[in-house]
Amino acid sequence: MRKAMLKLEVFETAAPDDPPLLDAEAAETLRADAYAQGYGAGWNDALQQMRDEDALRESAALEALQAISFTYNEAHGALETSFLSLTRSLLEMVVPEVLRLSLSELVLENLHHAAARETRLPLRLYCAPQARAALERVTSAVPGLEIQLLDEPSYSEAQVSLRVEDQQRNIDLDAVLAQLHAAFAHQIALKDRKEA
Repeated sequence: MRKAMLKLEVFETAAPDDPPLLDAEAAETLRADAYAQGYGAGWNDALQQMRDEDALRESAALEALQAISFTYNEAHGALETSFLSLTRSLLEMVVPEVLRLSLSELVLENLHHAAARETRLPLRLYCAPQARAALERVTSAVPGLEIQLLDEPSYSEAQVSLRVEDQQRNIDLDAVLAQLHAAFAHQIALKDRKEA
């Protein structure tokens, strides 16, 4: 059996006498250029990565800021609603009782003022029949002043008139409460307009 022989192709190479394609200086220049290009590419990649990270941080910061703003608005709205509810409760339950209790103090203050002026004229004190007992205790606390306590059926427990001849001083805590309710209703209307 005969073996088939392979025929190999021969490529021409430079003869050993030919000078090298690159001398040492050109090789060093080529190596330095390749190094500079690689270093520059690495630097550009690092800069691009930093820009991408900055953009991500900026985007995350904007989202966080929007969330904070939204949370602030929600908290502000909830707080405002709670405050208005508390104010309404105060106006409906606490303030009327405080005004009722302060009526005696206001009358007493006015009686002391009248006594300080050393008036000899009788002072007429008009009040609601249901407030008479409380005001009798007040009038007895101011000696030396002639006070006539008179019923005025049209008055509420929060209304009193003090009269000396043609001078009159009215204490109307119902009007004070009505003004507080009106101011509160005005604030509610402003809030509703702002939200619309």
